[in-house]
Formats: sequence, structure tokens, C-alpha cells
Amino acid sequence: MSAWMQLGASVLGGIFANKQAKKAQSAANEAAQFAYEQSRPQNYQGMFGGYDTGTGEYLNEDMQAMMQQFMDRRGQTAAQIQDLNPLELQQSLYNQQLGLLQPEQERQALAQESRLLQQGRLGSTGGAGQMQALQEAQGQQRLGLLSNSYQQAQQTQDAMRQREMQDLAAIMQLGSIPGQYAGQSLNFANQRAGAAFNAAQMRSGAALGRAGATTGMIGSMLQGFNSQGYGNKGTQNMWSQLMGKG
Repeated sequence: MSAWMQLGASVLGGIFANKQAKKAQSAANEAAQFAYEQSRPQNYQGMFGGYDTGTGEYLNEDMQAMMQQFMDRRGQTAAQIQDLNPLELQQSLYNQQLGLLQPEQERQALAQESRLLQQGRLGSTGGAGQMQALQEAQGQQRLGLLSNSYQQAQQTQDAMRQREMQDLAAIMQLGSIPGQYAGQSLNFANQRAGAAFNAAQMRSGAALGRAGATTGMIGSMLQGFNSQGYGNKGTQNMWSQLMGKG
């Protein structure tokens, strides 16, 4: 190969290598953008809500309304607990229970007096002892009512707190549903990302392979053209044609 042909092959090969490198870089950029787009979470919708790439995760209208009901009820229960005075509640319960017991205790006292009167012992020491024993027994009953009313007051508070916590748990459970949809969208994006990355590598590699093959082909053509003895003029014509096609 003449010095002119060697120089021409070097320059022409460099020009085509530069053009093909730019094409390969552009293809690689497109492949990378494709992989990036596929790796982003996309809109996802389920039975109770979904995930929107613009606004984020959400509950549907029915589930949102249900969640609001739980929130309202929890707030009402919390306010009731805050306003509740355990001692006042105990006294109220005691009064209710005592109101049911008093008629029976009065009936027992009248029946005891009637028996003692019939026996002629109403004013005696023995009769007074029996009346005192009845009164003490009835006093123990009322004391039991007081203790029972205190326990009921505490149980009422505990039940209200438990209801509040149950409503709060329901709120938290409903509130976690949209996050699960967002996670599902991300899982799908991760699955797409792996396939998209492999596809991007293949597309980028193919573009680089084409660039190398084209550059090598130009050098081979120049060498073959020179070996057939076409000379400088023919080489220049071929160069012009190749440059016009590039």
C-alpha cells in the first residue's frame, strides 16, 4: 500500500470511527433512558385504592369514608374518657344499684319488726340484737354495692380505652393499605428494571458492534481496492462516495 493510501485509510477510518462512535453513544443513551423509564414505579390500582405517580398512594372513596368513621368514633371515645370522672361514675352506679336494693331491705326490716312484735320481743334486748344483726347485714350488702360499683367504673374506663385502641388499630391498618400498593408498584418496577437493563445492554452492545464492524469494513475495502491497482484517482473517487454515504 502506498503512503498516500495508508494515510487515506487512517484518516477515513478515523472519520467513520468517529461517526459510528457518536451513533453508538446515541443508541446507548436511548437504551439507558429506556431502562430508567422502565425502572420507575407506575400507576397501580387495587380493590381498596392504589398508587398514582403524580399524587402518591390513596384509598378509594368507600375505604376513605370508612377510615373517617373510625377516626371520628375514636375521637369521640377519647373525649368521653377525658371527661369521665371515675368517682362520679362510681357514685352514679352505686346509686342505681342501691335504688334496686333498698325496697328489698326495707321489706326485710318491716318483716323483722313484725315478727318481733308478734313475739313480744320488739323492745327486748334479744329483739334489738336481731334488728342490729339485720342492719349490719344490710350494711354489708350496701358496702358490696359500693365496691362493685367501683370495679364497674374501672371496667367501663378500660372498655372505652380498649375501644379507642381498637379503632386506632383499624385506622392504622386501613392507612397501611395504600403503602402496600405503592410497594407493589415498586416491586413491578424492579422486575421491569432487570429486563430493561439487560435489553439496554444488548442494544448498546449491538450499536458498538456495528460501529466497530463498519470501521473495520472501511479499512478492508481500502486495502482491497489498493491491492487491485486502481491507483490514487480511483481511491479518491471511492473515498468521495463513502464520505457521501456516511
